[in-house]
Amino acid sequence: MPYTLMKGWVWVLIGVLLGILIGWLLRNIIAKRQIARARNHHVDTVELERLRGRLANLEPVVDERDRLQAELAASKAELDAARAGPGATEDVQGVAAVAAVAAVESVTSTDEDSAERASPAAAPDVAQAQTVLGTPITLDDLKVIEGIGPKVESLCHGIGIRTWFDLSTTEVSLLNTMLADAGSGVASHDPSTWPEQAGLLAAGRWDEFKALTDGLRGGRSAD
Repeated sequence: MPYTLMKGWVWVLIGVLLGILIGWLLRNIIAKRQIARARNHHVDTVELERLRGRLANLEPVVDERDRLQAELAASKAELDAARAGPGATEDVQGVAAVAAVAAVESVTSTDEDSAERASPAAAPDVAQAQTVLGTPITLDDLKVIEGIGPKVESLCHGIGIRTWFDLSTTEVSLLNTMLADAGSGVASHDPSTWPEQAGLLAAGRWDEFKALTDGLRGGRSAD
């Protein structure tokens, strides 16, 4: 009897120890996963902030480049007109004058073009999209774009691309940079048609969007 009782207590003790060991192992596994998730979240946040900063620095540079190019064209036209001189034919002087005026107009229109790009048209009627696309969609849901999933949408939001119109006015080179900087998980995505797709969505051109995306796979041509 004492032997049986002792044997029973030994098994109970072994069970308790095994329970403690299994609990410790499970706790370590859960803790490691939580730490890894926190690290990944931190890395994504840092990457998004860096991309947002690059975008903010890039836009003024592009605008300044366009303005300088327009001013250079205007100066060249004025120089051509001056070289023509008073003894040149009226045709030569007229061509130079027209070129100068066109160049000056291009300078003044640079800011207007920028303002137009920053002013989207009226919001499209997404209720009509269900009839054409066969599924209801939400206004400015970037995941509607062929090739964009939740992770890429989060990256776009991180650099200030939050609407279809925003995406339609974004350079493909910037999207490529965003994907490359985000790591191998999304680097293989092809954003070459994303601005075009977004432009059709922003304009409510559902038929054209469907025709375009029917021939795409992962954002690129399926041919």
